[in-house]
Amino acid sequence: MTSEPLAQLKQAEQLVLQDSSLYPTILPHVLALTPQPDRSLRRWIANFLNQTFASKALDAQGKEDLSILGVLEALNTLIDDGDYVLVKSCVLCSSLIYPLLFRRM
Repeated sequence: MTSEPLAQLKQAEQLVLQDSSLYPTILPHVLALTPQPDRSLRRWIANFLNQTFASKALDAQGKEDLSILGVLEALNTLIDDGDYVLVKSCVLCSSLIYPLLFRRM
């Protein structure tokens, strides 16, 4: 992955860390990048998802609202890569969002 897209993603990450109200705006753009074949980008996305749903800055309702924005579809795309690091991150993220989605249903 070139350094410019990575720098932009890191800036977006810093924005949501400073203001968690920006997650609903930024997360869909991050999720839209999951089909990209660049493994380092996919690993960054998986890590970002884990950090998002493990964040103490977001309350349970905020995380629940984010979990329905296509996160499961993104995790499915990422896990199909077969990369050990991605699979591990996707399983971890799934365990974080399962209770949120279960409550939503």
